[in-house]
Amino acid sequence: MVNVAIVEDEIRSADVLCGFLERYGSEKGWEFAVSRFTDAIAFLENYVPRYDIVFMDIQLPDMDGMTASRRLRALDRDVILIFVTNMANYAVSGYEVDALDFIVKPVAYDSFLMKMDRAVAVVRGR
Repeated sequence: MVNVAIVEDEIRSADVLCGFLERYGSEKGWEFAVSRFTDAIAFLENYVPRYDIVFMDIQLPDMDGMTASRRLRALDRDVILIFVTNMANYAVSGYEVDALDFIVKPVAYDSFLMKMDRAVAVVRGR
């Protein structure tokens, strides 16, 4: 079982990611336990390192995804971090928090598939 957190304030975008995880799991034989958060503050509150993969939106209310990712890294150096954004210019900033990759909205399954193959390879290697 792979534990996944989706930190995304747009319900439709979170729904798409959940649907892609279901599809990916059925195609590749993986099971995902998904937790959804609509803001970074709720995600980080009482955080304990239990997730394997975190999908983090950059534009979030109250605390942006980059700030949240810096705080996340202070709590969990090992979690796989994938940014989900409609602004590709944030991709370079992802290196500051050791993000594995980023996905540009609207998310296409082919792009998601490639990112998940990389993420699952890391999970499998642990």
